[in-house]
Amino acid sequence: MDLIKEKGIVVSDKEIILSSGEKTHFYYDVKKVALDPKGANLIGELLLDEVKKLGAKSVGGLEIGAIPITTAILMKSDRKNELTGFVVRKKAKGHGLENIIEGDLVEPAVIVEDVVTKGASVIEAIKAVNKKRVDVAGVVSIVDREANQLKQTIRYHSLFTHSDFKLFIEARMKKRSLLT
Repeated sequence: MDLIKEKGIVVSDKEIILSSGEKTHFYYDVKKVALDPKGANLIGELLLDEVKKLGAKSVGGLEIGAIPITTAILMKSDRKNELTGFVVRKKAKGHGLENIIEGDLVEPAVIVEDVVTKGASVIEAIKAVNKKRVDVAGVVSIVDREANQLKQTIRYHSLFTHSDFKLFIEARMKKRSLLT
């Protein structure tokens, strides 16, 4: 949690537009944490436990956020876990095998995500996996902004929620006079 506070939360005077289209003055930049050696190690350890609970044979998600997370989980797994990884492209390559999914997609799959706001990226990844006739056992994320309905449609767990960071963010925003 401290690493996310230190490296993964951006408070800005300028409005930031989220992938959901919402505007905000704070942003969870969890990719910075996932691409940090200490962060990758912790994320891999914590999410591997969650993935195992779901009985996953493969883990992955939509590019680019899922790439370092998937890699961290795979690095923490071992041969007895028989875990493989995959990445869902936003659009198929225009050359080579023209794959939309790269890697080794094995059923049951678990979708991983860095930050979930509305869940559009997660849903896009689930649809791509289902199109390959592979069952998705669940979704795990690092941070949940608590604005989605995923728990109503699929098994879903996040390591942290926006509520875990709310007071920290509000204090930083107040310090920058973004909150009154």
